[in-house]
Amino acid sequence: MAASDLDASVRRDLLSLDKANAESVARHLVMVTRLLEEAPVLALEHARAARRRGGRVGLVRETAGIAAYNAGEWQEAVSELRTAKRITGNSALLPLIADAERGLGRADRAIEIARSEEGRSLTGEEATEMRIVEAGARMDLGEPEKALVTLQLENLSVGQAGTGPARLFYAYASALLAAGRRDDAVTWFMNASAADVDDVTDAEMRLVELADPDFDPDLGYQEGVDGSSAADDGADGDPVTADADRRVPHNPAPETPAGDVAPAAPAAGPSVREQVAEVPAADPPVAEEPPLAAVSATTGVAESSPVVADTEVVPVGGSAAQVDGDESPEEPESGEPAPETVMASYDALLLDLDGTVFGGHAPIVGARETLARAEIPQLFVTNNASRRPAEVAEHLNELGFEAGPEQVVTSAQSGAQLLAEHLEPGSRALVIGSDGLAQEVREVGIGVARSADDKPDAVIQGYSAHIGWAELSEAALAIRAGALWVATNIDATLPSERGLLVGNGSLVAAVANATGKTPLVAGKPAAPLMIDAIRRSGVNNPLVVGDRLDTDIEGAHTVGLDSVLVLTGVSTARDLLAAPPEQRPTYVVADLRGLYLPVDLVRIVAHEGWQIRIDGHAVTVVSAGGPVESLLPSLAAAVWASGESIDHEELTVSGADGTASEMLHRLGFGVVG
Repeated sequence: MAASDLDASVRRDLLSLDKANAESVARHLVMVTRLLEEAPVLALEHARAARRRGGRVGLVRETAGIAAYNAGEWQEAVSELRTAKRITGNSALLPLIADAERGLGRADRAIEIARSEEGRSLTGEEATEMRIVEAGARMDLGEPEKALVTLQLENLSVGQAGTGPARLFYAYASALLAAGRRDDAVTWFMNASAADVDDVTDAEMRLVELADPDFDPDLGYQEGVDGSSAADDGADGDPVTADADRRVPHNPAPETPAGDVAPAAPAAGPSVREQVAEVPAADPPVAEEPPLAAVSATTGVAESSPVVADTEVVPVGGSAAQVDGDESPEEPESGEPAPETVMASYDALLLDLDGTVFGGHAPIVGARETLARAEIPQLFVTNNASRRPAEVAEHLNELGFEAGPEQVVTSAQSGAQLLAEHLEPGSRALVIGSDGLAQEVREVGIGVARSADDKPDAVIQGYSAHIGWAELSEAALAIRAGALWVATNIDATLPSERGLLVGNGSLVAAVANATGKTPLVAGKPAAPLMIDAIRRSGVNNPLVVGDRLDTDIEGAHTVGLDSVLVLTGVSTARDLLAAPPEQRPTYVVADLRGLYLPVDLVRIVAHEGWQIRIDGHAVTVVSAGGPVESLLPSLAAAVWASGESIDHEELTVSGADGTASEMLHRLGFGVVG
């Protein structure tokens, strides 16, 4: 064992040390590499020795962090990895940092890192690693459904093979199991097993467990993913063989089960482990290697304690330095000004159509000018399944917008994809809807039936102005006979120039009432359409823009995105005050022109310039010089903060002065609710 076993690039990193010290550090790094999996505790001792001798070198601190992570020393791992990231600027360490936070029982911090600006900027394998970590943290918090949504943003195409797909499929299966979807979990553990050509997961063992009718998956989560007690992981130098080359943090938050999704592979980023040249099988340290306990005495290098970073991780929008949790004066500020407008704060717009961009055959005021100015990608995400993307794009162009079919994402497309995921190729579906919906179904390899007498395998129901009693009855007959039921969307109403018309959700409700069944839903607020839109956008931080709290805004919550409510369609200012938590937007503006307002002006928080007084069901607004754009955000924030004691049927909102009264009148508030 010699320093020459290290790759030349690693040895160059050690040139800042004197020759004898560099040689000793290199030998310790080689030993970390050899022992990391088979004897993690001993590997950590070598890493600590290397750190004492070469703590100024970023690669040494990174190796120390990885070794601490593998040994289950979570606080030390966080400290060392943060220090390494500060020195090297290596963002690929973020998934490891986030997962170590999970180990400390701080799942909320892990999610903050994943959702931060820097976390969302990761690409490729690092982005996948981060999403698996975020999913694990969601499961730690008892939110398996959100874990599923997070993982669905990745490529879950069956047929892939290798360590990456195997880990991803395994994580998805674990989230399904935690969500109570045992049959689906079995399918995905099978997919993980098929992809696991390198045998890095215990998917086959999980399948054996799930085949046992007495197996309790909740109890299973109290063990490490390799079947050993989590409390024993790494405690005695035994091999670390965690799920998908990962560990489940063995110190979860009190009363919070640590899910099987625990990803951040110890070698996720470029590390000494990847840069070691062909090293022979592990040998004992050579005789001239000084005892670890005597390292600092023999080198004269002062020992240093780990730098513990206790700074809170900032939420989305913080700087890279803030995300790293480091307040060291040595960390340079980015120098970039904070985004000034809502538009400038995001990477793409996911825009609803009816009531947001246009109303029937007329554009919404200011919409054309706003979108023409936008310098970020725009996708038009619609629950209306009656028209195909090319038809929607043509309609937008007729109204003066610039749009191509590739920018349009419809619930018909997502509904057809749902069918493809649940049916075998060659199956047939009864299509209740437009010819455009039928064509979307054909394009995913599913045949189209037009009668329940054809014994279809599924029913897909979308909006069409020509649907009547006969069509709904055919759907009911097929569903009662056992056909899978998919609804493209469940919007109860459809905006038009004349007012709100009957929407697909009302027709779906009729079939539900007749059959006693509930459909799978593709459109907003369900996840499928939103996930398809995110994938199509190709960005990590889009903004959802819509006029309906119960579809657009709730859909944004479903997939964890920020949203803005425009008051040009269905939902009103009064509706906003009564919105339940899952339907509360990040911002509220009058129309799309509000996307160019300062981001802090229209965020739904308390604002200076308005005083909101709540007495029972009476709300009084006092003007103190605030701009009109911040009135409704302030009002909504105050009402939401008051809890659920307000009866919104009895709610009154009034102004204590002429200015407040006039502005409330503009928002549609009278003295009596």
